[in-house]
Amino acid sequence: MSQLVEGVRRESVGPVPPVDAGAWSDVVERVGRARSVLLVLHVRPDGDSVGCSIALARGLRALGKTVRVACPDPVPANLAFLDPDGDCLPPERVRGPLDLGLFVDCADLERAGSAGALLHQVDTLVNVDHHPSNSRFGQINYIDPRAAACGEIAYALLTDLGAPIDAHAATALYAALVTDTGSFRFENTSARTLALAAALVDRGADAALVGREVWSSRSMASLRLLQSALGTLGLAAGGSIAWMSLTPSMLRRAGATPNDGEGLVDYARALRGVEVALFFTLERPGLVRVNLRSRSTVDVSRLAAGFGGGGHARAAGCTVHGSLRAVREGVLAAAQRALGAGGAGPAGEGQGPRPQRGDGVS
Repeated sequence: MSQLVEGVRRESVGPVPPVDAGAWSDVVERVGRARSVLLVLHVRPDGDSVGCSIALARGLRALGKTVRVACPDPVPANLAFLDPDGDCLPPERVRGPLDLGLFVDCADLERAGSAGALLHQVDTLVNVDHHPSNSRFGQINYIDPRAAACGEIAYALLTDLGAPIDAHAATALYAALVTDTGSFRFENTSARTLALAAALVDRGADAALVGREVWSSRSMASLRLLQSALGTLGLAAGGSIAWMSLTPSMLRRAGATPNDGEGLVDYARALRGVEVALFFTLERPGLVRVNLRSRSTVDVSRLAAGFGGGGHARAAGCTVHGSLRAVREGVLAAAQRALGAGGAGPAGEGQGPRPQRGDGVS
């Protein structure tokens, strides 16, 4: 196994050759030179954001650097096993100054939420991401849309820095891959992704632990919330579009948190015959977050862009001003147009709901 992994490690794992050799060289040089690093997770952190941050924190500390990790929202319960030492801190508990701010898996600064207030504490801002819609907000930007997860890029960065990847860091990076590929079921899974998964297991990643904690450990509150959300399931476009909704009152009745609603959109996408799945979350009166998923043809990143959001071709998001009903009608109409145009988009301009910039998915 070790011989096989060593044979593919540099050839198939990570951005090799980089999509932008100059930018990649700048990232490695700046991170390598920094004595203190601020790592920033995005709002509603997912497995890729948490996994990359924990792995990078461990690797950079092993190189003798001071590392702080700012997390604008609590780490979800099913990912808490990745951060047993409580490294991910609320931004208000992070103290600087720090040489370098490293944003990973963050499509724009708005996705940093309250952690954006820490930017005045860093000298250099490095933005590393795999979202095609990334706004390139850093002084140094490395964006590789080929990567199934930022975990691929984080692995390459640690490797090129000569940082050790211990078993816990390997598990964190494996979790990053698993969550962003849907356990290697999504079309973003490449030979490079699978080669990296093998390399991480060879380094001690606990694949069984990741599987149990990420996919098979749900609270009663989250299941009550799923039951409630499924009661809102609706179909449009002859069954090609499925949608569900979530409101604050549903959260209260279930005794759930907003994190318990993450991933529920995939239940709508799983319905046979559905091409586009939409999940509408009423954040507060007049503001709706929309998660968009597609099965194979519609580019939902372009659909989300029409409402001020972004993401990937098969997974995207946006936050829109308007009532839940108005936003739902506007996004459903845009999705039907995208289906009619063969998934080409763009859509959403000129609709009743007013877009708010700065949303997307990991």
